[in-house]
Parts: sequence; C-alpha cells; structure tokens
Amino acid sequence: MISSIPIYKLDTQGRLRSWRYDVDGNRWRSVSGLVAGAQTPTDWTVCYAKSQETNESQARFEAEAEERKKLERQYHRTPEACATPNFFEPMLAKGYKAGKIQFPIASQPKLDGIRCVARAEGLFSRQGKPIVSCPHIEEELAPLFVADPDLILDGELYNHELKADFEQIVSLVRKQEPNPETAGVVQYHVYDIPSFDGTFFQRAPVYSAMLKGCTHLIPVETRIAFNQAMLDADYEEFLADGYEGQMGRLDADYEIGKRSAHLQKRKEFQDAEFPITAIGEGLGNWSGHAKFVEFMLPGDIRLENGDRPRAGIKGTKEFCKQLLEEAEEWIGGKSTSTIQFFQLSARGIPRFPVATKFHKAGARM
Repeated sequence: MISSIPIYKLDTQGRLRSWRYDVDGNRWRSVSGLVAGAQTPTDWTVCYAKSQETNESQARFEAEAEERKKLERQYHRTPEACATPNFFEPMLAKGYKAGKIQFPIASQPKLDGIRCVARAEGLFSRQGKPIVSCPHIEEELAPLFVADPDLILDGELYNHELKADFEQIVSLVRKQEPNPETAGVVQYHVYDIPSFDGTFFQRAPVYSAMLKGCTHLIPVETRIAFNQAMLDADYEEFLADGYEGQMGRLDADYEIGKRSAHLQKRKEFQDAEFPITAIGEGLGNWSGHAKFVEFMLPGDIRLENGDRPRAGIKGTKEFCKQLLEEAEEWIGGKSTSTIQFFQLSARGIPRFPVATKFHKAGARM
C-alpha cells in the first residue's frame, strides 16, 4: 500500500487538520481528521482503467487528482503554510429564517449570476479560479486598484436583462481567454467590499460611491428594512421585478470564508401545474413573441375583474417566439404549465406567478 504525504488546512475554528490518500492495488481511500486527534478513513473506491492504462494506475491517478483539487482550495503542503490562504474565500449565506432577523437589516435583490471576487490581481470565482473572459470589467476596475491596491470587491457577473438566459452568461464567463463578446453582455454587480473594515451599513456607502459613473460596474440596490413588513414588501417587489429572491445583510462584519448568519438568502417559491387557457403577445420589442400565459385555477377562481390569472414566462425570446407561433396547439386541450409563485392570496390566487415549464400530452418544453 502506498500512502501520500499529508497535506494540511485550518478549519473554521482555527484547528489544524490533515488529509492524505492510501492506494492499494486498484483501490484508493482518503484519511483525514484533526492533527491532534483521530484520523478517519473513508471507504475504499475501486477503480477500473478509464483514462489510464491499468486499474492500478487509474486508482493512483484519481487519488492524486483529489489531492490536487484540495491543494487548489484550502489545503497546503505544510502546517506553516496554512497561515496564508490560497485565495480569498467570500462570505457565504445561510438560509433565511422568519422571526430570527435582527432589524434594521439591509435588503438586496438576490441575483442569479456568477460569484466574482475582484482584486488587484484579477477576477476570481468563489473557489479562487481566475476569470479571464471579462477584460472590459478589469479595465474599468484598474483605476480603483491603483488608488487602493488592497481593495477587494465582492459581487456577481450578471445582466438582469438576461435573467431568463443564465446559460448565456455562464458560457461567456467560462471561456478561458479574453472574450470581446462579454463587453456588451456581462456586468459586474457589486454588493460588498470585504477589504473595508466596518459593519455593512458602513461598507455599503463606500463601494456605492466608488462605482458612481461606471459603465460595467454596478452597485446592487440596497434598502434598509426596519421591520418584517418592510422586508416582506421588498421581497415581493424583487420577485415581481424578476429576481430570484432576496439577500438580507445584518449591520455586522464581513466574515471571510464562513457561511455566516450575517448574510441570509431568501428564496421561497412554490409551484403547481395549471391548464393553459390563453397565450398573450407582447408589445414593442416583444411583438411576435409570447409575453404571458393565462391559466385556470381549480374551481376556475378568477381575479376581481372576472379575468383568469396571468403569469409571465421564463424563457429566451427565441423560445417565446416559438411558443406564440404554436399557441393554438397549447390552448383548449390538455396542455398545462408549471407556475412558480410566491404564495397564494386570501382568495387562492398565486402571487407573482411565472410560467417556468410547459407540458403537452406526451411532450415537455
């Protein structure tokens, strides 16, 4: 059996942990735990030749790949090196829990983008991987880093106009070379400044003022909620505007590398399937494209004006064009749509409904 030299990391409580792998023929396992405590082995993983010529070499290959992955993130070759992190780990959010919020709290829309940490050295993913596809953003950030080489910004690569086509942003951002296509599409939406020593209510004005007049650098809208009613009103408005939820930020310190109660994410959707009774065309730039669906609730419950409820459509313009062209195939039969919504009103009508999926008999879109 072959055992690797241990590698090390500090856990969230500052304790030193180690990890190593054992390879025995065509199987491998990892062994990890507190350096000052017991070491726990995993079950053996049995390997068969895939990218390597033999079963034995495949086991060694997979074990070494796992070690490399850990070294790229939190682990180091020596205990002494653990004092210097491999990369900046942004603060992560805990789930929102009603009744456990400290007011006042900062309220922001929850973006469906790609996490991005900006430093003088470049743009980085949450895992510390360089993002090289957005030179237009790096160029606009450059003067800020000249003024403050230690500046760190935290945000997401995003464009709200493409909220229904997240994959387009992902495909552009993940390119491994500078990509001029991103200039007209990808923006950097900033929602914190970890390098500024202060609570969030002190940090927010700093990065907001810093980004004034920028083209591709956008401070995320931040409101202050003084009670639950204000927080709920913001949440409903964010959903109506097409965001996927709400982020709550306590007036507290930025906790680097932790999943912190100082940052809470709220995303409380329900969904149900309803028959489609009409598909509506949009106006202006959306002429010739489906812009909403009308759907029927159980018991045919209607709005106060007697109309059936309507839902916006989550999808690309290409999809919405096709949907309108095929509207007659969707109406009057057994076609249904999955409607995502916030909650039911007192009358049983979905609030802020969005059609996310479409179902024909024997087909699905």
